[in-house]
Amino acid sequence: MKNTLPKSKSGLISTSSVVVEALLDHAESIGLLHVTAQLVEHELAELMVACGNYDAGKLEMTSRKEVLRPSVAEARAFSMTTRDVLKPHLGNKYGEAWNGTGFVNSLTVPSLAPELQPLLLSFAHYLGLRPAHENAVLNITASRAKALSSGLGAARSAVLAQEAVLKSLFNVREKKALQLRQTLRLLLNEMGMKLSPLDPRWMAFGFNMPGRKQRPAAPANVTAELVGEEVAAVKWDKTPRAEYYRVRAKVVGVEEDFRYVGSPADPDFNLEELPRDATLEIMISAVNNGGESGPSEVVRIKTGTYSAVPEPLNCAHQR
Repeated sequence: MKNTLPKSKSGLISTSSVVVEALLDHAESIGLLHVTAQLVEHELAELMVACGNYDAGKLEMTSRKEVLRPSVAEARAFSMTTRDVLKPHLGNKYGEAWNGTGFVNSLTVPSLAPELQPLLLSFAHYLGLRPAHENAVLNITASRAKALSSGLGAARSAVLAQEAVLKSLFNVREKKALQLRQTLRLLLNEMGMKLSPLDPRWMAFGFNMPGRKQRPAAPANVTAELVGEEVAAVKWDKTPRAEYYRVRAKVVGVEEDFRYVGSPADPDFNLEELPRDATLEIMISAVNNGGESGPSEVVRIKTGTYSAVPEPLNCAHQR
């Protein structure tokens, strides 16, 4: 059975933790020389630190975005109110009179910080030149536009700066994961030269035994029919990689759990000495040296419903 290393960081950390203990217990008896417990433990610790730093960086990014969000909302509300304050002076629809306010071809107020910040700066410039268009009661002033632009810019800069930090932390984490994965791959290669494919010590490292086959899939298309008053014939499709099968059955209302009844090598089996007037549930699993599959779909059969076809009469004996 092929050994594949986990792709996820959590899976890689879990596997490496098992490997460290196995190296302490078995490295000497196997004769492993290139990968030591100390090396894996060191690289594992570095990966865990890198993962922790990256997770902390994501939390910091969330915090900074939480600061940016109300700044964007306040800037947008200010921009919409400013637009309404200016309409009596410049018109209800966009036109040349609106040039210089920051609006371009439309009076639509943007929703994103990169578009809101230049709009606020334009408001500050426009109102600074035209104080008569300010509205102190609604706090629509040039100074207020400048303050909002400054606050929005600072919040944006904090998010952009953290994006750069987070990218760096991500790269470090990926580098440490790659380094540890390469070390485990080197260990697998060395173990492949030292151990037989079915040596149970593979499992101590959390690895598959290379000599084991992949577990078969669950048998499909299971059918059952009575072929006698106390006999049922069960059949199913041949399952790839199966070396033999396990048949389990239970009497409904009598037995709580399925019981093992046979291990045929072929995809058919006869259940004999069945109880009369009972309902049976039957399921099949496939087995090889890699393990046992999951169970097939359960099929039901009721005894006491068998009807033998009468043999035709011999006309030579009729009179």
